[in-house]
Parts: sequence; C-alpha cells; structure tokens
Amino acid sequence: MIPFALRSAVVRSAIILAWLLLSLSGGVRASDDWTILVSPYLWFAGAEGDLTPIADSPPTGIDVSAYDAIRGMEASSMVLLEASRRKHGALLDIFYSDVLQEHQPGSAGGLSWKASVQETLVTVAYTYEVYLGPNLVIDAIGGLRYWRIGSKVAFNSASGSSQASDTHNARSWVDPVAGVKAKMRLGYSGVYLACFLGGGTGGGADSFYDLTANVGYQVSSSLVASLGYRMFDVDYRDDGFVFDV
Repeated sequence: MIPFALRSAVVRSAIILAWLLLSLSGGVRASDDWTILVSPYLWFAGAEGDLTPIADSPPTGIDVSAYDAIRGMEASSMVLLEASRRKHGALLDIFYSDVLQEHQPGSAGGLSWKASVQETLVTVAYTYEVYLGPNLVIDAIGGLRYWRIGSKVAFNSASGSSQASDTHNARSWVDPVAGVKAKMRLGYSGVYLACFLGGGTGGGADSFYDLTANVGYQVSSSLVASLGYRMFDVDYRDDGFVFDV
C-alpha cells in the first residue's frame, strides 16, 4: 500500500496535466508550435499469470483470452493525452478496465462464483525529443505510473442461496517509468507508432514493461485512425498479495 500523500500527489499531477493538455488544445489555433494529441482507445487485453483474489489466500492462476475480455467487459475507460512544443512534451495515459468471469458448477450441490478484476493504470511522464528526421521522430520518456489492482469474488450455491460473503482484495502502488517512443511516416498517409516503457526498480513492483506497436492511417490533417498490439508484464508482490501477470 502506497502512502496516501504520494498517491494524492500522483492523482493531483494527473489532474493538473489533463487540465493543462485540454487547455492547450484550445490554443493550438493561435500557435503552430504546440502539437496536441487526444487519443481515446479500446484495448481488449487478455491476461495470464498469478493473482491473489482473496486476502490471505494463495495465488490463483488466471488465463483470460482477448475474446473473454471482450465478452466479460463490465466497464472500461481509456485515453491518451500528449502535448509537445519543440523538443519538450508531456504525456498522460489513463487506463481502466473491469472484467468479469463466471463459473457454473457441474453438480447440483456445487458452488457457482463470479470473479471480477479491476485494473487502473495512470501514467504521467515528461517527454524529450532525441531525434528528428524527415520521416522519423524519437522521444525519450521519464515519469511515474500509478497502479491499482482489485479483485472481487462472490460465491453462490446451486440453489441460489449465499454460501459466503463477497470478498474484495486490492493493492495500489507507484512505480518510476522510463522508455522511448517513435513515430515513423509510411508513404503519404501511413503512420507507424511504437512505444516501450519499463520500470519497477525502486518502486512497488519488482519489474514491469509495457510495449505498444500501432499502424495508423492519416484520415485528415487532424485525424489519425490506428490499429495495434499492446502488451505489459508486471511482477508485484507485497505482504502476501501477488500480481504476476
């Protein structure tokens, strides 16, 4: 569990950065120096690994496919905000998902259960342009990532009567993050975007990495549509809680 003051500072930083980016978007017309990117996105992420769903219980293996994530999605909210001026910039990435899984017993006397996993990731970072070419831009990234991982399990008997009260288990922490992102033009309208982030050393997680690769099409001077692949791996262990996914 991270200290309340640090958690509050990260949340305040995210709110201030979001306000700054949205405020700057209104001033783009007045100055061509600022480049603003507002990217709502959908990420149907499967998951495989170990998670502690109930406090003081051993870790449980989870294996959720991308199709299961689409079918079991209870709620989601994802947006990437970026602002840059000359070589300097700022980035805010907000990701939230709530995925539900259900199990029905094979026998009349068994227990059915519903388990949901909530993931919140908020990344606040400074970006610096290290290379600018005719068709390629490369930025270095440094900042913080806030994680909150929660799980809720509800049990019911085959007859529908409750056999155990709902249980909830959650952890939150902050990790330093560093990485690199690149944008490459492909012909007249094509765009290739890639980003690699890593961290965890000295923070809450033992380690993590986050890899994104997108191919986009320049629909207009102010609109790009893209499709891609994103994967992250995190290993967090604290006081009996495990999230190694």
